[in-house]
Amino acid sequence: MERSSFSDFSCSIARTLEVIGEWWTLLILRDLFLGFERFDDIQRNLGVASNILTARLKKMMEQGIVERKTDAQDKRVWRYSLTQQGRDLYPVLLALTAWGDKWRTVEGQQPLLVRHQHCGHITSAIPACTICKEELRLENIHFEAGPGGRETPGTALMGQILGQKK
Repeated sequence: MERSSFSDFSCSIARTLEVIGEWWTLLILRDLFLGFERFDDIQRNLGVASNILTARLKKMMEQGIVERKTDAQDKRVWRYSLTQQGRDLYPVLLALTAWGDKWRTVEGQQPLLVRHQHCGHITSAIPACTICKEELRLENIHFEAGPGGRETPGTALMGQILGQKK
């Protein structure tokens, strides 16, 4: 049975997928992060049908991810940009890029490189603790119910899989 909505799930991943889980949406986000602003430029770069692009951009605007403004030089042209909420999705896209570079490209043939401006080196996304900055790996994290969640067999099972005890 196909779900029409994840909005009632008590899960941050499900609620995020409700907003950005459609594949064109992620590619539109990628293009916006790369600096594409005009509908025609995004459509040409993606090769997506205009009705699909229109629908995705509309949903992204309704969700507060994207905003639309008229072009300063030509009031007939719309420019799309990420809101702060949209800009906060950059770690998601960096993580997808890092996974794709590792598992879905010919070694050393990444289609996009990420350069850290501060040190000048090519880098990739590595999740880290916001407090101590240590790298987060499955072996050194534990999942537990948060204030908006509930203890489930899944959170207990994840701890067992990772060899963790409560």
